[in-house]
Amino acid sequence: MHYVIIGNSAAGVFAAEALRGLDSSGKITMISEENNRPYSRCLTSYYIGEEIDQDRIYIRDANFYAATGIDFIPQKVEQVNDTEKSITLQSGEIVGYDKLLIATGASPYSLPVEGLDLEGVCELRTLEDARRIMDFAPHVKEAVVMGAGLVGLKGAHALHELGIKVSIIVNSRIMSRSVDPHTGQIITELLEQDGYEVIYNTKLSKILGQDKVEGVCLSSGKEIPCQLVLMAAGVSPNVDLVKNTGIEVNKGIIVDKHMQTTVSHIYAAGDVAEAYHAVWDEKRVISIWPVATAQGTVAGSNMAGVERIYEGSVGSNSAVFCGVGVVSAGIPYLPTGEGQELSTYDKATKRYRKFIVKDDILVGMIMVGDIDGAGILTAMIKQKTKVSLDTLNYWLNHPVRFQGYCTAEAKGGIVCGIC
Repeated sequence: MHYVIIGNSAAGVFAAEALRGLDSSGKITMISEENNRPYSRCLTSYYIGEEIDQDRIYIRDANFYAATGIDFIPQKVEQVNDTEKSITLQSGEIVGYDKLLIATGASPYSLPVEGLDLEGVCELRTLEDARRIMDFAPHVKEAVVMGAGLVGLKGAHALHELGIKVSIIVNSRIMSRSVDPHTGQIITELLEQDGYEVIYNTKLSKILGQDKVEGVCLSSGKEIPCQLVLMAAGVSPNVDLVKNTGIEVNKGIIVDKHMQTTVSHIYAAGDVAEAYHAVWDEKRVISIWPVATAQGTVAGSNMAGVERIYEGSVGSNSAVFCGVGVVSAGIPYLPTGEGQELSTYDKATKRYRKFIVKDDILVGMIMVGDIDGAGILTAMIKQKTKVSLDTLNYWLNHPVRFQGYCTAEAKGGIVCGIC
């Protein structure tokens, strides 16, 4: 059996290890246009900010491929040929397979603005992107970050750690897919207290400069001098290589509960896959590391012939802003008239806690400041556990404790817990 895996990040690595664990004699070939051993994309911003060294960014040893008997090809895949059970590499070489995993991840959106080709315009997706920013940073006093999602904010933090003055351009809201407006305002206040400039309700119109970045012009007419522009307006799944195949694509590659695509011998996992979402109860792309590892493991097991079911995941994020932890999971808010939202906020300490409930089920949570118990709440959201409003009200101002889904001590008495 010859297994081919396109991509050597989280989904690809966990799939390869599942395959090798279940099939010690099968041939495994991993292909990636990044000529690196596996590393964590989540840590690239900390690497730029000199908070970790290069060794800590890698998730596997230097001899990973040799130790696991994996053939590694550092090259871009141009096309999947599903009817021939082969792929075409950028060099033109054809590689055949018996079973294929597509774990190509996602790529940053490219905004249609003038000046993208100037020296000093950067993205932050790969280790090579991080190294490029690190090489250029000594020439930078001021930087503009376009986008206020998690990647943009982590990139802004990295540049700030290097002593660079950072302006963050926010088109709508900070982390709009992960947190509610109130949390976004708390994060804004923290950033501004720490010296960041946060500019709302405007877009990038043009990047100014001749050969190098000299500034940006915003849709509001405001011009900001800078030497580096970090583009962080979101990502889209890398699905181009399955064009003209029988593989169904929506926003990502559609997969079933086995992570199998609409072509029986081809699987997909990670940021490129559109799989079951445990809260929305429909298929969605969730571009976060833990989801990629889970999907990769399920895909690898099924490719090896050992059935495993992907039960679905929930979107979740965690980060620390200016020393204050922020964690969210599930749905950050509900449409008006649907379900209930419970919240508490202490302005002095920035402690904020919010629970979103629908049909007696916790479907979302946000914790700022005191994030103890976030793992328990995330598991409850994923498992669609029923919970009483009395318990959630108690947890707004008390530690979240797992007590075997039975009872919890509430302020003023004993109330029913999760049932």
